[in-house]
Amino acid sequence: MKLHLMDFGELTMDQGWFLEGAGTSTLSNPNPENVGRKAKMMGILIEHPKHGLILYEVGPGPNYKELWPGLLHEMFPITSYTDENRLDRQLKKVGYNLKDVSAIVLGHMHIDHAGGLELFSGTDVPIYVHELELKYAFYAVATKQDYGAYLPYYIDPSLNWKAIEEPEFELFEGITVYHTPGHTPGCMAMKVDLKNTGPFVLTTDTFFFKENYDDERAQGWLIRDRLAWWRSLRKIKNIVARCNAHVIFGHDPEVFVEYSKETFYD
Repeated sequence: MKLHLMDFGELTMDQGWFLEGAGTSTLSNPNPENVGRKAKMMGILIEHPKHGLILYEVGPGPNYKELWPGLLHEMFPITSYTDENRLDRQLKKVGYNLKDVSAIVLGHMHIDHAGGLELFSGTDVPIYVHELELKYAFYAVATKQDYGAYLPYYIDPSLNWKAIEEPEFELFEGITVYHTPGHTPGCMAMKVDLKNTGPFVLTTDTFFFKENYDDERAQGWLIRDRLAWWRSLRKIKNIVARCNAHVIFGHDPEVFVEYSKETFYD
């Protein structure tokens, strides 16, 4: 089995979205400076000896400029994205194309993680997502109550959706998924067991950056369920401690640079 990081570009957002209390006014500093934080968009490509090419998250989709509402471009601007960041181009760099993809696993279904599903329209590629995330995403689009975080162009009932219902499930040999809510109702981390380089835990946006995990600093405005987030933090820390895993956070540029330098082998 092989594991490789994919580069889907970069967002720049107010740090208050990511870190609890960031930029908060105080008595001594009533007008703090607004600080933008760069957030790497990334995906994971796994070459499985038995199950073929598996993707963990698929990025924002190449047509995001036309498909995202104007307010999203203002609040969550993609500040670095070229044709080389397209999912199909990222696959081509390592010798694959879209037709080679055997399965997709989504940590969650926000636009910057699942928008690339538009490239799989009309295909039968299985898309694994937690049951609660799938239900909430369709609900969010239908009712417009969380419209923008999820958009209808990829919330497509004709895609081959596969719901994970269990809190922990071995999806493929050596690949286990874990329900880790907090950021969204159905966030789902994934552990990939590589014998030679050690296990990898992919957290999606349960943790954006190292600060969320190492410093146990809760998410800012993007958190949906604070109590669930703290439970997910303890759950993932326990998993990582048991197997001494490498941890890939959802948007951390430094972690991306560290782990994108090479392909990791079983």
